Amino acid sequence: MATAPKNTGFLNIPRSVMRVGRTFAALHLALVSLAMGGFPNDARAEGLTAASSQYVQEISLDMCNWANRPSQSVCTAQHPNDSWSSWDRTHTVPCAGPTASPPSTYWFDLSPTVPAPLDGYNGRHTQQWNWPDGRYLSGWGQSVIHCPSNPSQWGTSLFTMPLLTAKSDHAFLRIPGFLSHSQARYVRGQVKVLLYAQRPVTVSLPGIDMSATLALQTLGLDDVWRDVATRVLPAPGSHRGIGVHEFFEIEALIQPYTPVRVELRANTLPPLRVADADYIWENYNLVADIIDARLILPDCIPDQSRPGFCL
Repeated sequence: MATAPKNTGFLNIPRSVMRVGRTFAALHLALVSLAMGGFPNDARAEGLTAASSQYVQEISLDMCNWANRPSQSVCTAQHPNDSWSSWDRTHTVPCAGPTASPPSTYWFDLSPTVPAPLDGYNGRHTQQWNWPDGRYLSGWGQSVIHCPSNPSQWGTSLFTMPLLTAKSDHAFLRIPGFLSHSQARYVRGQVKVLLYAQRPVTVSLPGIDMSATLALQTLGLDDVWRDVATRVLPAPGSHRGIGVHEFFEIEALIQPYTPVRVELRANTLPPLRVADADYIWENYNLVADIIDARLILPDCIPDQSRPGFCL
């Protein structure tokens, strides 16, 4: 399976995902420094610098961003003559370009970057969505990301992204970024997801529990991504009932100027009952119904008057 691009730099991160209150923060720091009598070179000033450098940028999965679509994705919109409650995809219309306004109808769809054939018996095979900045989604399931034209409706019961896998270690999502800070800083990864396990439906087998992993990874000099922190997320068997979407977070201390990413992946799953892992109904499988995920990085605003320090 293809993976998301392995390297990403600070300059490749869209400004639209950076929420940095620079003007306010600089003014706040100046007022504090005046109250403390300037910036003497002592522990008090160093402590202030460390505390004041925690401006952050948030890189969201943002899978339904109208203006920032997956690479090679085909966008189609609900037909303007259909009612708001219609999900009829047989006569959708082409979307306008990313710089135009979203459609006035209720929804639009984004096809995968790497599509998969439709199997008459088993359904849609594993597919991938790749964004230019390295964001990544993959799994068995519906052939499009089904998006509301009104962004505030994303994540409601009608608009989530359910993805399935029968493969151990399958990566459902990745969000890359770059820690531009000159000192080691804590980086966080977050996901809002509903996880559960399903048993084969064509035979009578017991339901079992499974799990997934939320990981923070860094890119080494050998061009290999490695875990620096992991958190195991439970995926109860659906025989217990389906739960609710939950928020999970992970944090790790990352060294300066390091590519970093958050990943959600399956853990070890039961052995395949049939060789083709895309035959979901014949195999035990893990479901990740995703609303959103994000990577949160402290950002350094260099202090030109004090090399090595951040505003």
